[in-house]
Amino acid sequence: MNSLDSWDSLDSWSSYNSSPATLDEDCLYEHLRNCVKTEPTDHVIARFRQLFIDAQGYTDSQVWQALSQVVQDPEADKSFKYTLNRCCYTLINPWQTRLECHAAIPKLVALFEQLPTHSTQSKFTIRLRTLVRQFRQTEQYAALNRLPHVLLETNDQEAGGRSDNRLEPLIKRYPYIYDHSLLTEDSDKQHKRTIKGLRRKAERKFGVDLVRYNSRRLGHFKSKFAENPTLLSNAELDFALEYYTGKVERNRTHRDVARCFSAYSQTVRSYREFKGEFTDYLLTPIAAVAPIPISKQFSRQLQQYLQDTLSDFDSESLNNFVLVETCRRLLNFLIVDSPQHPNFQTFISLIRDIGYSLTVGLLLRIVLLCSSSKPWLERCFSILFNLHEKRYREDVPWLVTSLEHVNVALATNFGGYVISCR
Repeated sequence: MNSLDSWDSLDSWSSYNSSPATLDEDCLYEHLRNCVKTEPTDHVIARFRQLFIDAQGYTDSQVWQALSQVVQDPEADKSFKYTLNRCCYTLINPWQTRLECHAAIPKLVALFEQLPTHSTQSKFTIRLRTLVRQFRQTEQYAALNRLPHVLLETNDQEAGGRSDNRLEPLIKRYPYIYDHSLLTEDSDKQHKRTIKGLRRKAERKFGVDLVRYNSRRLGHFKSKFAENPTLLSNAELDFALEYYTGKVERNRTHRDVARCFSAYSQTVRSYREFKGEFTDYLLTPIAAVAPIPISKQFSRQLQQYLQDTLSDFDSESLNNFVLVETCRRLLNFLIVDSPQHPNFQTFISLIRDIGYSLTVGLLLRIVLLCSSSKPWLERCFSILFNLHEKRYREDVPWLVTSLEHVNVALATNFGGYVISCR
């Protein structure tokens, strides 16, 4: 996706958000609100197509005139994406609350895949169609396009009418990336509540399915509803469950070790001393099983990175701000930095050298020590997903497997579900 530079995006949203909606924008929103209350979904979609997609006139001249004013605004190149996005969610938000209207949402989103190609003499029509095409290159449209895959009770092949084996439909499986893949800076409160509810529902279902599977594998009960809820093989999932929840170091779990290290870190004399101990805390499980050359190479790499991190604070005492910022930067280093500069070679190398469980276990130790950095881990994996969502799954097996492992690690350590091991 060729989205705007992050600073340009934030600047344009700041300017847009600091001003109340214009009378012309309010006219559009109010018209759509009335339509969605009084008309069948197919009629509303036809209206939306006539107004924004065909863009050659509209049955309500007052609404058409209001849209003309919005489009001809000198700042429209920056602000129109927010106006159009809000128009979309003016329809989607009430449809989300009514099961019988859910099918209308992918139909609305699909309108943007069917933009007119025939020429026109109208300068206004040309301008409006240009702005709508630009909308398709924005974060707002990308988030909108992902929504049907999460919202609808359909299988991977059916969501949004797509019939392929791309990564995109798998988003429904990973609720921990919902916040950063389905919301944008201009998402309204109702849509945020909807996504929060969808996330909670998906997390709860996965947690329950995981507990059932684990109980079945341990022979506690037999049930046809206790199938493997992941895309991992049974052997891979069994190992992951044992590693993320079982005894991994001196008869202690990752959570136990994190709790002990957190208490110890309060006694260190300086941030520099903490970074040295932090390195050992992170590397111990890897050093125990990884080949010595690989372990030593990554150890040097990690030590150097932490040594250079926030070095101005080295002589000061550790505090919460420094801890959170350290963990956030470390997650960027280990997974991916930003959507604008998505370098994830360190992550790929870790998977290749030490495998999925040790790699995700390393990340788990960070967020168990500093729970405030967990949203940052979720952000990093949403960046990887968003970057590769149009790829075929077989082309990015490392990402699918990683997403599955993170799902298991977070559900078993943050979901409140008790997963017992042998």
